[in-house]
Amino acid sequence: MSALSTHSRPTAAFESARLTYSDAPVDLHNSGVNQLLSVAAARGYSLYHFCMADLYREVRQPWVHATVLELDPDWSGEAPQAWQHLRPIGSLNMALDAVDVCFVRGDDIRREDTPNLDILRQADATGTVVESVDATLSTCDKFQVTERCPGVPQPITYATSDLASTLAAVGRLPDHDGWIVIKDRYGFGCGAQVHRLHVDTPGLEHTLHEYLLVYGDLLVQEFRPEVSAGDLVVTFFEDELLGAMRRIPAEGEWKSNASLGATHVAHELSSEQAEIAWTVRRAFPECRLASVDLLASGRVLEINAFPGGEGLLKTHGVVLAEKVLDRLENERSGQAASPGTLI
Repeated sequence: MSALSTHSRPTAAFESARLTYSDAPVDLHNSGVNQLLSVAAARGYSLYHFCMADLYREVRQPWVHATVLELDPDWSGEAPQAWQHLRPIGSLNMALDAVDVCFVRGDDIRREDTPNLDILRQADATGTVVESVDATLSTCDKFQVTERCPGVPQPITYATSDLASTLAAVGRLPDHDGWIVIKDRYGFGCGAQVHRLHVDTPGLEHTLHEYLLVYGDLLVQEFRPEVSAGDLVVTFFEDELLGAMRRIPAEGEWKSNASLGATHVAHELSSEQAEIAWTVRRAFPECRLASVDLLASGRVLEINAFPGGEGLLKTHGVVLAEKVLDRLENERSGQAASPGTLI
């Protein structure tokens, strides 16, 4: 991908399965990604959107059929909210190496066999992709925390891919009033692929079979009653802890995702909580931007790429997108100033 140039508008492309997940013309359904989109728009970036199916090769190079996004010229307001004033205005075919930075949400990336992932890898190897393909894959696989951090406290979790092993895993879980948790192993956050079931539910076997048909690979996990008090989200950008917050579930909800109405309050980590969060963060060195979700007891739930930006802004006054774009712009301008680099 090209180095940022002071002689033309910088460019950013955003990858996600859909351009909008709401009634808004542009809504990438993740407050961290939307914030990056907003701040880039407010800074005058040329903006594009694509999904994995839009990638192709032209003369062996990675190309994309991208949607062009434009910020309402009459827009004014706070930079983190600019995404609400973006509109698609057309499409074009472009070489990915013409893009300065590519933000990959990855909600249509599950495993190494995802179609066109090799094309994205080709772009990843030659420029700035955030998160990288390796980081996207590792945080998409929700069993990676169990595999990489066996010494870290976490709910008992089993990975299964057929009905017999799923039923066997259910039988091995500790009994917390009969409740268990079923997850899509390869999920992308927001809580949509996390389900609580009771072992005495009529037709449980059929329900588990249906989840296997939909997801293919499951996580069968111990339900921790303490989740009713919410969980903690610890956000990192590279080797900096940007802030921690507690998410409190909405009334009648057991999940604490912002998309389900949870509220956020600032949280000061105990030394034990901080050590656990750092241990998980360091186990995923391929990630630049990530959050570790854990219960107050220290039990780790998962690690996610592209943590939500809204909660961090409300609880700590930190504009995540500004920190990320400042760093990327400094890196790219440094490359542009290096001897032999074409601008």
